[in-house]
Amino acid sequence: MTETAVARSIDADQFAEVLEALRPGLVRRLTLVVGDRDEAEDLAQEACIRALRYRYRFDGRDPAAWLSVIGMRLSLNELRRRRRVVAALGRRNPPASIPSVEGALWDSLRALERRERAALLLSVLDGYSYAEIGAMLGAREGTVGSWISRAKARLRADLTGGER
Repeated sequence: MTETAVARSIDADQFAEVLEALRPGLVRRLTLVVGDRDEAEDLAQEACIRALRYRYRFDGRDPAAWLSVIGMRLSLNELRRRRRVVAALGRRNPPASIPSVEGALWDSLRALERRERAALLLSVLDGYSYAEIGAMLGAREGTVGSWISRAKARLRADLTGGER
């Protein structure tokens, strides 16, 4: 089936139901990425709106992966925007809290480089392969493996107090 044929066969109401069922999981992942549940809710909602609006681009294979890509890209863009705002304000560490996640774990996750954190979460929480994560984040499979390896080493060192 061609891309256009898939797009024509996707009913907007049915697709919206699929997206709504996937939204809670996306919110959990995005909360870990951006550090704020309310903001993650907003980003997940925007991801669903965009997925529905651009459903003609969907290849029909894996709606969860497609929605995750949209949500992760929105989240990474938001983190970049925050850094610019913080730099403009002259602050170094913006306040961020997430009461629903253990403090030490959240602090360690937040300290990771954003691409490492995104790759780790997509791998551990969602079970995506390195190749799938690479496609989502626009990176080579080997780079994804390096990001995940570094993220795990940093988390291990932070949470156990050991060497990396």
